[in-house]
Amino acid sequence: MVSLYRPGSSPIHRLPAWFKLLALAAVLLAFSLLPKNLWVASFSVVLALVLFMVAGMAPRDFLMNIWKLRYLIVVIALPQIFLVDLATGCFNSIIILGGLLLATLVTITTKTSEMVELVKRLTRSENFALLIGLSINSIAVVGSIASGIVESGKARGVRPSAVRQLTNLFVVSL
Repeated sequence: MVSLYRPGSSPIHRLPAWFKLLALAAVLLAFSLLPKNLWVASFSVVLALVLFMVAGMAPRDFLMNIWKLRYLIVVIALPQIFLVDLATGCFNSIIILGGLLLATLVTITTKTSEMVELVKRLTRSENFALLIGLSINSIAVVGSIASGIVESGKARGVRPSAVRQLTNLFVVSL
């Protein structure tokens, strides 16, 4: 099974899953209650960078995760620019980016089995815990399939086309 988890021995890796999820929820709640300005939003991304480095990840890994989120950020930011003023739109987009990076860090530093066990204890449902575990792993599987499709297209010299790549991803995922 493909997983997003990266083994390590950092202080963040050693924290229990319940603590990481509780801390993530607390930080996200704090960011939603703090004043809405670009300093607070920027702090969310800087906090994610610092925690990535504490977890033993290189700045390159941090930037790679931002790169992976680029389309999602565009989809989030564009409506914000048109629906609210520019400062609020920038704040919302940057704070969401910071939250996504922190959630990514939890996923990277926590074994899927620990997450599943935590969900099983909280919900007292083994089926729901299994569903969560499969969902977490399927994200990584679809991501690796998508990377393979892009690489094979480049190797054959085929120009990238979103429709072609999505069609291939759909067929291969089935």
